[in-house]
Amino acid sequence: MSKDYYKTLGVPKNASQEDIKRAFRRLAHQYHPDKKGGDEQKFKEVNEAYQVLGNNEKRQRYDQFGADFSQQGGFGGGNWEDFMRATRGQGGFNFNFGDFSDLGDIFGDLFGHARGRTTKTRKGSDISIDMEVSLEEVFSGISRNAEINKNNSCATCKGSGAEPYSGTRICDKCNGLGKISERRRILFGTFVQESLCDKCGGAGKIPEKNCLHCRGAGIIKSRDSITLNIPIGIEDGAVLQFSGKGEAVKNGIYGDLYIAIHVKPHKIFKRKGADLYCDLSLKFTQLALGCDMEIPAIDGNLKLNVPAGTEAGEMIQLKGRGLPNFQRYGKGDMYVKIKVKIPKKISKNAKKLLEELDNELS
Repeated sequence: MSKDYYKTLGVPKNASQEDIKRAFRRLAHQYHPDKKGGDEQKFKEVNEAYQVLGNNEKRQRYDQFGADFSQQGGFGGGNWEDFMRATRGQGGFNFNFGDFSDLGDIFGDLFGHARGRTTKTRKGSDISIDMEVSLEEVFSGISRNAEINKNNSCATCKGSGAEPYSGTRICDKCNGLGKISERRRILFGTFVQESLCDKCGGAGKIPEKNCLHCRGAGIIKSRDSITLNIPIGIEDGAVLQFSGKGEAVKNGIYGDLYIAIHVKPHKIFKRKGADLYCDLSLKFTQLALGCDMEIPAIDGNLKLNVPAGTEAGEMIQLKGRGLPNFQRYGKGDMYVKIKVKIPKKISKNAKKLLEELDNELS
């Protein structure tokens, strides 16, 4: 069975390269085997999908031929063990990432050994939540308020952890450098790995007097009301990123908020992309003679002309009466499948008329 790389990364087929990179970064962080709750098999699948979709040429071949096309080296010229060592900073600095030079930076961001970097700004944890929307809300778009209990910057000290108007002093753990250096010996020698000082959060200074409100933490657990604008045409399973709406961290920046969208099943319509499908049951006489019907659409009722002689099973296409295309202009179509409604019981008079009709048509 052909692999669906778009589904693996949770992005639509028209996703931009930036969307694909963001999705990979989030999933790699989630599934990396070194993380709590990580999953090496899923991490492999996510990386394989990014190796293809993150490269325009490979993505074009994948869209045309599927996942069976030759990738010519799934990990940029190395094997899986080399790749994992590179993501951990264990002798992997010479690992060839091929067309994905940003992979080293991505894993550096996640695990604290970015190539060519010394320190980086601390970032709060990301938050992932699910949201259920109706098909009508997909059609019109929706703005919702979400109440999220999370870490926010202390309003008193503005996230510094220091009592207002109090002084600061040099951090005694990093001696004001804001970073901690750790030497590691490997097969080919020694390398230095630097990470942010966990005591001062990279600031190099600590307060003389801790904030009384947050006790020096710089953050307070509180309930935050966030307005989320869900775009029209959103697809089931899509993941939206809201930058800076995640957890706060002392002397750093907010993490991101990810919303996984689930579209509720509709009692009338079935969805395929931006197209909508529904059934319409009519009497035999209506199909034979033709009729005008008022039927429900996603944006209200509309009049449908059923031509005389329409057969059961035919599909009537209504242009532009579907859903808006997600992140593109235009709308999909609405398809009405005609079904014949056969009465289970008929009167003697109706039976006689049908027998006469049967003789007339034979």
